[in-house]
Amino acid sequence: MTDTTTLAAAIDEHLAGNAEAAAQTYLRILEDDPIHPEALHYYGIYLYQAGRHAEAIESLELAAALDPGQGHWHNDRGNVLFAQGLWEAAAEAYQEAVSCLPDDAQCWTNLGSALRQMAHVGQARSAFLQAVALQPDNLAALQQLGAIYEQEGDNMQASHYQCRAYVLPPWEGKSRELLGISFYFLNRLEEAAEVYRTWLSEEPDHPVAAHMLAACSQQEVPVRASDAYIERHFDRYAETFEQNLLHSLDYRGAQMIATGLARIDPPVQPGRTIDLGCGTGLCAPVLAPYSAHLVGVDLSGKMLAKAAASGHYDLLVKSEIGRYLASVPASCELIAAADTLIYFGHLLPLLTSMHAALKEGGYLVFTIEVLASDEAAGQDFLLHPSGRYRHRPDAVARLLAQCGLALRHRSLHVLRKEIGADVAGAVFLAQRTA
Repeated sequence: MTDTTTLAAAIDEHLAGNAEAAAQTYLRILEDDPIHPEALHYYGIYLYQAGRHAEAIESLELAAALDPGQGHWHNDRGNVLFAQGLWEAAAEAYQEAVSCLPDDAQCWTNLGSALRQMAHVGQARSAFLQAVALQPDNLAALQQLGAIYEQEGDNMQASHYQCRAYVLPPWEGKSRELLGISFYFLNRLEEAAEVYRTWLSEEPDHPVAAHMLAACSQQEVPVRASDAYIERHFDRYAETFEQNLLHSLDYRGAQMIATGLARIDPPVQPGRTIDLGCGTGLCAPVLAPYSAHLVGVDLSGKMLAKAAASGHYDLLVKSEIGRYLASVPASCELIAAADTLIYFGHLLPLLTSMHAALKEGGYLVFTIEVLASDEAAGQDFLLHPSGRYRHRPDAVARLLAQCGLALRHRSLHVLRKEIGADVAGAVFLAQRTA
């Protein structure tokens, strides 16, 4: 039997788990030829597995020097060096590997990992990007890129790579909601819809699955979000709501409400104000100068708990907003609704309820997300894949007039950022005149 055949058999035996027998064959070959590159390499692997790390590195380095064109050998050597915390030597070995195997995504990933350990972040990022370009579903490289961008404060890029990593199979044990959100973030709406469809088949009454399936599929779209969806959705995010809105999404709803209120002319005496969909109370400081008695209304008990801790409200009420408005006819001077109408498609019933709850001469100020002129031709509103409704400002103005609310101000603004893009919004100020 030739050395080549014997060595191949030994490698097979090694891979099958019989390392000791394989090592004896490697040694016999090396007794005859102490500089046999392949025997040195695989004997080095055995030595590492046996815990003889210094000898392993010596054997692997000699093999690589004798046959420098073996890219996978450089990669193996890099793995041993990396495991020993020898980052610089590992990076050099991986660099040799990618020089020999420029199309090997795993070698690029390993190089990036070593460079990141050395705090060479820019070079590490380049290596991971190369790995992902070669292998788009390279989980390790995607996760590393997500971590790098997150550390640098680039939330958009971090989320992009984190979502790409999260949607990779297997899906067992992963949150259906996070899978759907990740596909939405990646603009893979058909796949998002399929996630929600599967989720709904497993939990037919789940409000989030039902609402988001309609949003992503544009099938059987409801005229408003259900109470169950709103309560479940906001209870879940109460702890991180303000942080995400203000710092990640650059949310400007409260500023837009302030813009609308500044257009009240002449200024009015503070009276009874209702903050509809008050959430954690972001608008309370803006409403305070206009309010002698500030009421916050929301379906989410956890949001209301946060609002209570702010100390801004005289009364907090857990209720569906239409039902609450019906209970307080002609009772208030001001109604505010920031990012609340975005959970209603057909606005006429809600605007009618607002009109009825205002005293004559009272004001209504609210925000919407704007439906662009090139979206949903012929429709006044659209349930966007985000799960929020968008409306045409002209259609909203017509509804205000229909309800007996006189439009006093309307202006367009950037309401928030989402998936790296500005979300167009509008603020309306209207007055009950009759």
